[in-house]
Amino acid sequence: MFKLLKRFIKPLKKEFIISAITVCIESLLEMSCPFLMNLLLELGISQIEGTNSYTMNTTNVIILSLCMILFGVLAFIFGVTFAKYVAIFSKGMGYEIRKAEYLKLKEYSFHNLDDMSTSTLLTRLTNDVTIVSDTISNSFRPLFRAPVMLVSTITVAAIISPLLSIVFFISIPLTAIIMFSIVRYVKPRFLKIQKIVDKMNRRSKETIIAIKTIKSYVKEKYEVEKFDQINEENRTISNKATGANALMMPTHELILYATIVGILYLGGYLALSPENANIIANIAMFLTYCTQLIATVQMLTNVMLQFNRAEASITRIKEIFEVSSEIIDRKDSDLEIKNGEIEFKDVSFSYFNDDNYVLNNISFKINDGEFIGIVGQTGSSKTTLINLILRFYDVGKGKILINNKDIKEYSIHEVRNKISVSFQNPFLFNDTIKNNIKWGNKNASDEEVFQAAKIACCYDFIKNDLKDGFDTIISEGGTNLSGGQRQRVCLARAILMKPHILILDDSFSALDRITEAKVKENLKRNLPNMTKIVISQKISTIKDSDKIIVLEKGKISNIGTHQELIKIDEIYKDINNIQNEGLE
Repeated sequence: MFKLLKRFIKPLKKEFIISAITVCIESLLEMSCPFLMNLLLELGISQIEGTNSYTMNTTNVIILSLCMILFGVLAFIFGVTFAKYVAIFSKGMGYEIRKAEYLKLKEYSFHNLDDMSTSTLLTRLTNDVTIVSDTISNSFRPLFRAPVMLVSTITVAAIISPLLSIVFFISIPLTAIIMFSIVRYVKPRFLKIQKIVDKMNRRSKETIIAIKTIKSYVKEKYEVEKFDQINEENRTISNKATGANALMMPTHELILYATIVGILYLGGYLALSPENANIIANIAMFLTYCTQLIATVQMLTNVMLQFNRAEASITRIKEIFEVSSEIIDRKDSDLEIKNGEIEFKDVSFSYFNDDNYVLNNISFKINDGEFIGIVGQTGSSKTTLINLILRFYDVGKGKILINNKDIKEYSIHEVRNKISVSFQNPFLFNDTIKNNIKWGNKNASDEEVFQAAKIACCYDFIKNDLKDGFDTIISEGGTNLSGGQRQRVCLARAILMKPHILILDDSFSALDRITEAKVKENLKRNLPNMTKIVISQKISTIKDSDKIIVLEKGKISNIGTHQELIKIDEIYKDINNIQNEGLE
């Protein structure tokens, strides 16, 4: 934990120092009260010589009483100050860790994201950070208070009565051994609990996303049984951890009362000796110190338990930062993409960096402003080709050139700022339609938004069919729009970026033929100088392209126009015939 804290403590150094100083002063002030009480008994009340009567030294009593009150008030003030600054510190640490995690996740390549599930990333970003923040808040006081209390209390006790302090030297190590044994047993259980929480989150998320499928297949009972299995596993391990943890309090009380009995017995025995007659006045102080010391050891044990629980979270958070992306970003590059010319040179790619290539020896050139179609059967790696252009992944072999420069020489920001994409499965944010489109260019004017919507053929239905027009709030997941409407809104967003290269990854799949034809016509007429790459399984979508690239099992089968491919490429010819037969 401390290595993790050291990384994020700099912006909160003032709060850390104030918290540490105030809790140490508060502990010293609190520790001084029993000592003052002992002095009060010794100096405030004295036996009249030669009699069994006692007299009170009023001056000493008033001075010592005022000192105790003053120290108590000061302890309260420093305690309140500590509580304020430790809260700022702990929540600030949570903020800094969560912010750094979020920024790190944005740097992840798709390879990195493939290795970690969404549910575990969400847990590490939310639940794990909260656990760490709470642990800092709850353990800060004991960590600084315990050493101060232990050293000062034992020192004072040993000086005042070395014989009576023997009880402390027996009870404190005994308490520590028992408590830490419990902690050692509980520690691995907390790690398992965190892993099970991941499984529960993953199962819950999957169920919520697939609820329509589950209900349509009447599989509610099956899903409940799977969730119950994970939930039962969580309960079993939690019971073992909390069961052991439950021993803490009775063990603490047993040792506390045993120590009190030991102090009273030993103090009474020593008081029988004439040279130890004044030890009775020390017993009250020792009893108070006893309670404080045992409580301090208890607090340290609780801190250890919290650390054990937080250790799993800390490990998982550290893993976020230890992941390194294989996509190297040339952030310092000043190269600019000036047009939409792209060239693939003997490009091969494997998702697992092995010899199982999903793209193999791909070579082709796209000139600036061309309308390119990419077609192929399912599994022919059409989308993978697009992922490489956007540098979601890097090529294994060969090169991708943009404007005759290796794509790796540009900054990732420049590549993705000059290349926009509209995916088959469109994602819309829970915001207005206007703001969703303006994701393509937040500085765009309303007129530019409307123009992009007109090109994407979504202006009319937004303006006429939706009550609030462009201010209509899109529901979570875009469920208040049809599939075709969502695709057109996402296309408008991509167009508004005014990129040099526009990629449409099966973005017409939910459109009827008439709307599809209008969109393509608008793209050609309104964006003549923009390179347009359209991926589709429908020949009708790409048949009027300047060039069509036919993919088959990760290799290029042929490149040509529709009329050329009908004559020379059997795969293209078969796809065309099958689709035409379906229309007859």
